[in-house]
Amino acid sequence: METNGTEKNNCSKELMVPLALFAVELNSKKRLLFDVSSRKIHGVTSTVFPDAFCEFENGGWLLMAQHKPLSFQDQIVFLVHPSTGTHLDLPVLRSPNEGFFVFYVGSHGMPLVVAFIEIMSAVPTAHIACPGDVYWSIYKHISDPEMSEAMHKVQSALIVDVVLLGKQAVCVDFHGQILSFSITDMIWRTVSSCPDWSKQDSHFLVASNEQVVAISHPCKTGSAFKFFKLDLQAMEWSLLDDRELDNTSWFLCKGQSYRVKEEGKRRVYLFGPNKCAGSIVNGAEVATFTGSLGPSTLKSITNIYAYDLVDETVETVIPASIVTEVHRWILPSTFAT
Repeated sequence: METNGTEKNNCSKELMVPLALFAVELNSKKRLLFDVSSRKIHGVTSTVFPDAFCEFENGGWLLMAQHKPLSFQDQIVFLVHPSTGTHLDLPVLRSPNEGFFVFYVGSHGMPLVVAFIEIMSAVPTAHIACPGDVYWSIYKHISDPEMSEAMHKVQSALIVDVVLLGKQAVCVDFHGQILSFSITDMIWRTVSSCPDWSKQDSHFLVASNEQVVAISHPCKTGSAFKFFKLDLQAMEWSLLDDRELDNTSWFLCKGQSYRVKEEGKRRVYLFGPNKCAGSIVNGAEVATFTGSLGPSTLKSITNIYAYDLVDETVETVIPASIVTEVHRWILPSTFAT
């Protein structure tokens, strides 16, 4: 079986501090990039952007998605490599539900398989396609084969976040259940349950050092965060210790988050309209959706908030909040500024 060269890099290579990418208007080519390190913001125009937004990045490739004109469910999905200008088309995605994209890159540096994980469905559902395919294949996870999908609709699956670990899309649902979907073998499995889980908290997954880190943020307690790591081989959870948290910053966003080494820092960065990051609605957690996840994305006031885990303080990073439609973190090595 082919080894995923990017998989090793994602787990071991020290990443640069990501840039914040904002879309003020989805149907415009212009985007805003904010450098957290220099605290500078500037506009960028690219032919990559018309009506599309970056959903996931890996190995220098960006997965872009846009809604098909006059269609509320169809999405035009493609892969682009900004450095080379290479463009790979994928089939039109027809799904009534919103979701998260991930894809893995082979040892030759080319994207091989793309997965779209539905956020809310009767059972956990993955759509799979490769560049050059004419349709998406659908794989559902029914843990009890004797239960029909109609019976599962009584308690729908709600995926809170997804992370790519090697060739697995690792998901966490609203109840703290960890699921994995192999995007090469096309197999779902139930893995484990997150410890100390609360539905009132905001939750994120991060891939780091061949492990999955689950981060919980109780909004009501300000800068409090809980970090648990899952060893998928041993199937064991453990708390991150001080050594693992020191000199480390976490850049969190639903769909793709990053762990970055920053000397002398122990911080968490979050997007949000306020210091609670705006992920709790009526006592229930909702995902911070990106631009392709609905036919119409409402604009909102957005800023970046830096939570210092030592001083337990919160800093507003951008001097003046901006009104945007969608946002995400993106590595500077992927997108030339």
